[in-house]
Amino acid sequence: MDYNEEELLSHQNPAYDQAAKMFLSKKKMLAWILKRVVVEYKDVSLKDIEETYIEGEPQVSVVPVNPDHPVPQSIKGSRNEDSSPTEGKIVFDILFHARAPVSGELITLIINIEAQKQYPDKYPLIKRGVYYACRALSSEKEREFTGIDYGSICKVYSIWLCMEPPAGEDSSINSYFLMEKQLHGSHMEDPLLYDLINITTIYLGKSDDGDRLISLLRLLFKEEISAADKKERLLEDYDLNLTDDMREELSIMCNLSEGIYERAYRKGAIEERAKINIEHVLKLLKNGVSVSIISDTVDISADEVKRIADQYHISLLH
Repeated sequence: MDYNEEELLSHQNPAYDQAAKMFLSKKKMLAWILKRVVVEYKDVSLKDIEETYIEGEPQVSVVPVNPDHPVPQSIKGSRNEDSSPTEGKIVFDILFHARAPVSGELITLIINIEAQKQYPDKYPLIKRGVYYACRALSSEKEREFTGIDYGSICKVYSIWLCMEPPAGEDSSINSYFLMEKQLHGSHMEDPLLYDLINITTIYLGKSDDGDRLISLLRLLFKEEISAADKKERLLEDYDLNLTDDMREELSIMCNLSEGIYERAYRKGAIEERAKINIEHVLKLLKNGVSVSIISDTVDISADEVKRIADQYHISLLH
């Protein structure tokens, strides 16, 4: 089976998505997101959010826990996967806790990334966001509190970063939360007692309209410039001095980004690859066939074989 352009790009997604998750899970990046979309941090400095209020190390798609059984105390507060025997596994891309600056209360935050994907057309994204937030909230029982101690429930923020906006629209940030509507009488509850779920969607379109977070995210995920140029702009424009891990993850994202591959296709730079039976090449590589033999068998250049092997992280035999 020959892989067409869409299929080739889809094969890049797992590595790209993981690099994007790892990059965004760094506290330097989380601080930017929290300050913009979480009301509790509106007047808090980025440095304080990063160094004081984000607790522990954010978890990135690595810890599976079944909500139908008690959660071991050793992983309390660090679950980023929710599963049920009847519903299957639900993965939270990034899950972490932070302290509210004023009250000191714990907040549970989930960030899910629709990286390199179009706006989903099989279901409304907002409904998926509500579902994820509700599952995260309900899974706090036996993790954040036991028995009937519902007063210990932590507020949940479910933040969705989508690389493409709905058709015909541009960049936007929308927040959805619980509100009280008084129908009779004078009694009103403290919002802290019921405003426990917030869903925020962030769509990256063609412009930022002056929004600093959108501008930062567009630089990371949409602008077609080199990793070196992005690193320079991140430092100059956003005072983001990247760690070694962040530099490596950014390089992976730039190398595997859809923009680079789509641009290369438009220019005809990799027309040869579109005609290759990649499945055949991969089978030969995995069976330990040398580059020279594969080159002769499939009738492509040795350099092209090496590029495919590198793309799929397969060791070569020369």
